Amino acid sequence: MQPPAWAGTADNPLSAPDAFDVPVFLHRSSPLTPAPRPSPAQVASAHQPWPKGAGIPVDGAYLVGTTWRALLDATITVGRNIGPWIAATPRLARREIMARRYPLSAYLVRAGREVVPSVVYSHGTESSTRSAFGYHVGMTMAEWACRRMGLGPTTHAESAIPQGAAPGWAKTSSLPDLFGTHPATSELWLVEAKGSRRLGLRPRIKGAKQLDIGALVPVTHQKVLCGTSLERRLFMMIDVEGLPKTGNSGGGSGGGSGDSTDEEALEQDDEALLELARSRMLTYLALTSLPRDGLRITAVGRREEGSAARGDLIRLLESDRATTELRRHVPPDAGDEAVRQQNGLDMLAGRLPGTDLMLGMSRRLYGACRALAYAERRVVARVREERPKYLAELPREVQPVDGTLARLPGRQMSDRAYEKRIAEVQEYLREVREEQRDDQLRSVRDGFTMGDRGSWMHLIDLAPRLALPREEGFLEAATADTYLAVEEEALDLDAEAE
Repeated sequence: MQPPAWAGTADNPLSAPDAFDVPVFLHRSSPLTPAPRPSPAQVASAHQPWPKGAGIPVDGAYLVGTTWRALLDATITVGRNIGPWIAATPRLARREIMARRYPLSAYLVRAGREVVPSVVYSHGTESSTRSAFGYHVGMTMAEWACRRMGLGPTTHAESAIPQGAAPGWAKTSSLPDLFGTHPATSELWLVEAKGSRRLGLRPRIKGAKQLDIGALVPVTHQKVLCGTSLERRLFMMIDVEGLPKTGNSGGGSGGGSGDSTDEEALEQDDEALLELARSRMLTYLALTSLPRDGLRITAVGRREEGSAARGDLIRLLESDRATTELRRHVPPDAGDEAVRQQNGLDMLAGRLPGTDLMLGMSRRLYGACRALAYAERRVVARVREERPKYLAELPREVQPVDGTLARLPGRQMSDRAYEKRIAEVQEYLREVREEQRDDQLRSVRDGFTMGDRGSWMHLIDLAPRLALPREEGFLEAATADTYLAVEEEALDLDAEAE
């Protein structure tokens, strides 16, 4: 039985056929002043392709082709850093990945090449749920868009302090959502994300004010306001502070082609490496929580020199010539050493139980994440030791005798008091992390180098067998250091062909 042909009752999962278009309206101004919301006709008529390169394009109305895998990769990595709290409980990383991944499937569907809100989101669910999803999809799309403009991994503003920021950053209540460093220019980016069913001008004006933090960031920085609207279809409005540009170059104020800057940043910039490791901690912790017999090695070809895709944008492996050629020359029963002998990337990957996802990473990133996990555990241990009242509500450990949790204090705490306590914990955690920052940078660099020079046997005391997820029914994607695959049967392939 088919659903009634009402407007807004598209029933095709977002993931089929794994490709769609997002209208993006880009506007510059100085000082930052959000442009009016585009009309439905303007949204429908956007057609200009997004230019190649790693900078901010010229002002215009773009129609950007993308994939479900690109959105999944963005939504898994964006948001507050929760690594310190789950470093000792890695199975919770799987649940957090599910919490970030499945709202997109619940409330977005596909209508041809358009992504539209589902009828449940538009008419069936509560206003509080719509608001929460607006925030979630706004953050996801901001991460996705900033990657398009060449920005490296972002950090949530509540999780750390940007390099060069004034001490008052940690005590400011109204901060931008994200910050990051552009590898092509080494410039700090401040990013505010807004999202809602019908995102209008007023919340974006508020977002522009959140980016205007003055003396808190005395160093040169780029302000980027990313607005995501879901009315009729998903589209974005990106407002950038700067003088309007002319011409057709994609360089813009981001600058540079980006062909080699990502790799150079990882090799030379400890801060960039730390940001990458922090952004992938959920994947690392999920991998460490999987049964050892569930871990696999998969062969990924290195990005070809001069290819259009930058190192930080995922490549779809079914159309990646380097990966196809590599897998032709690596025997099915080979190990990671055989992949390296063919100058390939030997990614460790594992299927996340309860999901359609397989996630993985390179040896060098695994080593960096492992070092960061140890460092984060030391931060939490110090907070527990020096400010025991902050973590009094958490069980200290599982009692080894009978396996029961340590008894929690009997006193209760109001929501207001609880929020105050959490803010105090986060602030002190940031202070301790900043004090240990140099040690973290050295540890992550050492882990990165050791992973790059070693083997999987050296890293995890195991030599996982080689797997070809494509033959197991997965659609794959990868960067130079990360891997993501989606089970193909979950893509609703019996939907009508376009």
